[in-house]
Amino acid sequence: MGKTIRTGVATREGTAQDNADAARVYVLADGTVGAAVVDGIGHGPYTSRTAPLLAEVAARIAARRGPLAGLLTAGELVADPGADGEEADAVAVAAQVHPDGNDVVVAWSGDCRAYGGDGTVLSRYSDDHTVGAQLRRNGVPLELAKQHDNWLKTALSKATVGTVYSVTIPHKVVILTSDGAHDQIPHTTLEALVRTHQDEPQALADAIVAAAEPNEEGYRDDATVVVIVHESAGSNETEDIREETETVVERVDVRVLLLVGSEAEIVADAEDADTPERYPAQEIADAVGVPVEELPGVRLTAVVGSGDRLAGWQRR
Repeated sequence: MGKTIRTGVATREGTAQDNADAARVYVLADGTVGAAVVDGIGHGPYTSRTAPLLAEVAARIAARRGPLAGLLTAGELVADPGADGEEADAVAVAAQVHPDGNDVVVAWSGDCRAYGGDGTVLSRYSDDHTVGAQLRRNGVPLELAKQHDNWLKTALSKATVGTVYSVTIPHKVVILTSDGAHDQIPHTTLEALVRTHQDEPQALADAIVAAAEPNEEGYRDDATVVVIVHESAGSNETEDIREETETVVERVDVRVLLLVGSEAEIVADAEDADTPERYPAQEIADAVGVPVEELPGVRLTAVVGSGDRLAGWQRR
């Protein structure tokens, strides 16, 4: 059965100069949807003018050839620094969803992100291509690693098949964000917004960019979001399906053993616990309101999702 694919797009200018973000959605004749969020690096003379062009190209090619091709093609537009050496550069995330498919294919380069939600739990499916993220994976102290979160390892101008990562998201709701959205909204807030607006992609996109808060210095980055909601066409049982899903959600007791780089080792809170599994420490910390460095030993509950992966972290 074909899918009904609905989308929402929203962007909100930050406190520094003009908006260097952009987002586009493109629909092919057969209903295939391509989408992209582009976050221009800095505020150079061409950034705000070029970002919409990059998003348009990435979305159109993603719909036709897939998100990897979309980002590589967009990257070619800024691969040369230009006669004055001032050509814009950016990071981006792109997606493709077919009306007869079950999943959304996503590719990204840099620190734009992709999330997937089932109506109850929201999970992050991308990792940031930053020096800070790499330092965490290598066990560098968290406070030192945090100082390098704005140091990008890659960007569209240098994108190759080896630097653009891809993932398949098997969820009804898929969210693409620039860092001005996800870095300035707690994960618990983002997850709550998805629960509230999961059937209204435009309302969800608007709510996410509106929820971005300034930091301690009053700075708020440009925030941009694309929301994709895809579900079986002709279904008039959405509420029944949601109620059924809610009744079978399994929540388990777990605890954090230790931190390994940017990941937390999680184990069932029982004497006969199995081998621990690793999850992004920052995602857990954001969800439960505990600093990352204080996670070891914390007891939590979590929802068991697809593939027995845990999400929906709550503190006990």
